[in-house]
Amino acid sequence: MTTERPVRVLIADDEPRARQFLEKLLGEHEDIETVGSARGGVEALELTRKLAPDVVFLDIHMPDLSGLEVARHIVRDRAGPLPFVVFVTAYDRYAVEAFEVAALDYVLKPLKRERLSETLRRVVAEVRDGQPNANAKALRAALDNRELRDRLPPLKRLPVRHRREVKLLDLAEVPIVFSRDRLVLARAEGKEYLVDYTLQELEQRLPREQFVRVHRGALVNLDAIESYGGEGGVLVLRLKDGTRVEASERRAAEVRRRLR
Repeated sequence: MTTERPVRVLIADDEPRARQFLEKLLGEHEDIETVGSARGGVEALELTRKLAPDVVFLDIHMPDLSGLEVARHIVRDRAGPLPFVVFVTAYDRYAVEAFEVAALDYVLKPLKRERLSETLRRVVAEVRDGQPNANAKALRAALDNRELRDRLPPLKRLPVRHRREVKLLDLAEVPIVFSRDRLVLARAEGKEYLVDYTLQELEQRLPREQFVRVHRGALVNLDAIESYGGEGGVLVLRLKDGTRVEASERRAAEVRRRLR
């Protein structure tokens, strides 16, 4: 008789007590092995790459990257099979409804043994089945779900790709985000970083009081503008780093209004 290996689990929650309690509950199940515990979203991504867990429990509200943001990066970065993702959230009627509609797995805080055990039974069965799981399909679909995306809070820092890691840029350090050759890039610290968002998504997620869409291919940080004026009937912005940016005719009026 062969004994199946335990299902390897990673926990991500910025609250120490919540992490410890979840780890304690998971420890009551013989077929579960907790292989790592992350204190935030960026660390969760690093540990997911390093440890390749079968299952990731992601707290929805973490200060650096939300659980949905972490899931987004996992989906985009993972070449092989995706881990089974279970979201952890305090009760929010609209969020729960969105999870239900998207068929995503979730558990509510405060955690209940019965609900967690039910989730774990399903998770273990699906992980050991070894086939492309329904959770992964639901996760991919959910990340394109506008209702769920609209529930995401404004970005406090901008996640960008840096070597093989995710780097968080302070928004004050980002004068411009722009598209080039079908890529979205953020300029900061004299460098250009690849961004895993469309400009349309960033227009919704970056703080409206700080960034403005100046034309189809760029968002500019209002605090990074040194001067502006008309040149041949075109509104031209000059940034503190010396960059010259032309606003489109369609966007010019809104840009002028935001600069007042």
